[in-house]
Amino acid sequence: MPKIVDRAERRREIAGALLRIVAREGVEAVSVRSVAVEAGVSAGAVQKYFSTKEDLFRFALDMTSEFLEQRWQNLDRSGNPLDLLLRLLIEAMPLDEQRRAEVIVVNAFTARAAVRPSWAEFVRTGYDELQELTTRYLREAQTSGHVRDDLAASDLADAVLALSDGFANRMLTSADPAALLPSLETSVHTLLAPTHRN
Repeated sequence: MPKIVDRAERRREIAGALLRIVAREGVEAVSVRSVAVEAGVSAGAVQKYFSTKEDLFRFALDMTSEFLEQRWQNLDRSGNPLDLLLRLLIEAMPLDEQRRAEVIVVNAFTARAAVRPSWAEFVRTGYDELQELTTRYLREAQTSGHVRDDLAASDLADAVLALSDGFANRMLTSADPAALLPSLETSVHTLLAPTHRN
């Protein structure tokens, strides 16, 4: 009796192989053949589940979002909103092989999106959703007095996301990425801590 293959699970396995290659060797090492070898399947099997390399990259990009959301769901939610926000941001930093691969894939996709309108729309939608989520979080923190309220929550959200992207990219080339965490903490508190008025 032939083995029944779960299509969704096989697609995830193949995309996971792409992430491992990216973390280990970079985007340039990704090909149908290299992904097939890493996943332990034939090149034909990769093409069966993903018609183009772009489709594979797009699916892997979606998976990076899922992984991040799963890590966020498992976080300790105690403490004040600024401390929690810092923990949320740290989960997006390339501090291990998995998160490093995620950041590299996001960067590769974003670079291609700069010259491909259909990809740009895909990336923009993801960023818009994250910006909206961050804005809501910061607005609630402003209401509770934990975040400065002299600037609009949406403007602060844009700054937080830019800060996160900047630190993630800096960590990619750092000899000791974790050494940048104190600077990230300082930056978050400097940007968001409530201003004291006389």
